[in-house]
Amino acid sequence: MIFKLIIIIVIYVSALKFFSPIIDHEFGELDESKSNLKILFEIMIQILVLSISWYYFHNFMKFLLDKYLKIKMKDKSENLVDFISAIVLIGLQVNLSDKLEYITYNHPYRD
Repeated sequence: MIFKLIIIIVIYVSALKFFSPIIDHEFGELDESKSNLKILFEIMIQILVLSISWYYFHNFMKFLLDKYLKIKMKDKSENLVDFISAIVLIGLQVNLSDKLEYITYNHPYRD
């Protein structure tokens, strides 16, 4: 059980380390010359794209694991894999985190 879970997590994280930077680079780096509203809009669109991509990525990975490795995830292990893969996907978004940090420190209520 635990060995199977470790294999699943390693496969997911390895695939996400390849897949996640592609999305991050599509949205580009922080451009401070843009208005805060435009940067906030980019953040919301990137989070939406990440959510949709993660959903399809997860279903595709479940299909591959079941078909080629004959590994079926149970409810508890699937929840753990979901959580870890979502954290890894968001954590690898360097440009998104830069934009979020910039918007956080430039928020009008911080002054």
